[in-house]
Amino acid sequence: MSTNILIVDDEKAILDSLYRFCKRRKWNAFKANSGQEGLEILKEEPIDIIISDMRMPEMDGAKFLTHARALSPKTIRVLLTGYADMEAVIHAVNEAKIYNYLNKPWDDQILESVIHSAIDFKEKEDERLALIDEVANKNKELKALNESLEEKVKNRTEKLQLAMQKAQVSSQKISKNFREALSLISNVIEMQDGSESNCTTIMVEASIALAKELELSPIEVEQIRISAQLHNIGKLSLPESIRRKPLNKLNKAELEVYHTHPIQGETILSGMTGLKTVSKIVRSHQEYIYGQGFPDKIFGNNIPIGSKIICITSDFQKLESNLLIDDISTAEGAMEYIKNQSGKLYDARIVDLFESYFNENLQNYRSYLSRLSLEDIKEGMVLAENLVSSNGLMLLTKGSCISIDNIQQLKNYEIDVGGKLIFPILNTSIDKLREDREEEEK
Repeated sequence: MSTNILIVDDEKAILDSLYRFCKRRKWNAFKANSGQEGLEILKEEPIDIIISDMRMPEMDGAKFLTHARALSPKTIRVLLTGYADMEAVIHAVNEAKIYNYLNKPWDDQILESVIHSAIDFKEKEDERLALIDEVANKNKELKALNESLEEKVKNRTEKLQLAMQKAQVSSQKISKNFREALSLISNVIEMQDGSESNCTTIMVEASIALAKELELSPIEVEQIRISAQLHNIGKLSLPESIRRKPLNKLNKAELEVYHTHPIQGETILSGMTGLKTVSKIVRSHQEYIYGQGFPDKIFGNNIPIGSKIICITSDFQKLESNLLIDDISTAEGAMEYIKNQSGKLYDARIVDLFESYFNENLQNYRSYLSRLSLEDIKEGMVLAENLVSSNGLMLLTKGSCISIDNIQQLKNYEIDVGGKLIFPILNTSIDKLREDREEEEK
């Protein structure tokens, strides 16, 4: 690609001489006999290098090159000047940011060397800027997803810090206030995450039970309890479109963003007094023992024991809620999956303890509800949990009493999306409808 050089000088002989100099070397040359004419050419042509005389009427070289820099900042600027103009040269260096200057009369070899050097410098600078643009374009989508991330993290972190400060008002109330604050934060995380209510409470209780069975110290048990409550706090930094979407429905780009949430969680918690160990547990709670987890792909004994426990209990919640594996949506199916991955993804000793805990506490913990298809839904039935579509869209909230209009709208929804909805219905509402019908028959 040929180099475009703009020559500016009010002396025609010098202008013609420099023009011929450039043409002999196969450079495209443009002539201007004043600074104003040079600026007009610069507006119309993509100029690579400007060679300007210093002493010109109306607009001297320093002033012209300063205007040229504002008009075309990527253009390389060279000044021709006499020996008596050093003060003007200094001004041009400071204001116009010239690349080099030459004294008149110039030596052709030196001038050619300066121009070659300027061409090489511009090519490298263009490559650098092009690389910056390329990186910026590749990160554009990710930046769009996280456009308001910093402000959200700042606001939520301030709320958390305020909750922690309030929890430390007095030494007698610190434990009680701290636990209440954690429960509040846990509820906020559940609401923002779109999780089912009380799922974190169930997970925390299981994590504490496992920690005690492993005969960990009271301090370690407490750290695991706090970590279990706050393990998803980093999700608050994720875009809502990712945060509220089932994990098994995320695409590759969304998964890359999702995999940053343990790091964000560590960042939020590590700045809080006394939560350094908790922050490390939270960072590693999605690591698997053979290194297939995230964000660091660590394995074995490199994973904190608290992280190993929370990995199992949190995966159990995601599995039985059909958020992790497409064909698993029951507590029994979740337990079977975890058993099959014992010694592969999960610590075998902890899996054995969790299975015992499951058999005693979790096997029938959802017996208060029935899962029905739309064909079995009747007016007056009450949702025991949020009704969520397969793509993570919340259609009805927990506690909603289903109406005739709801049933018709959801029939239309099934036809439009071509899928089937499963309704978590409160068993007591089914029993009441049955009793009302029997009463009417009498």
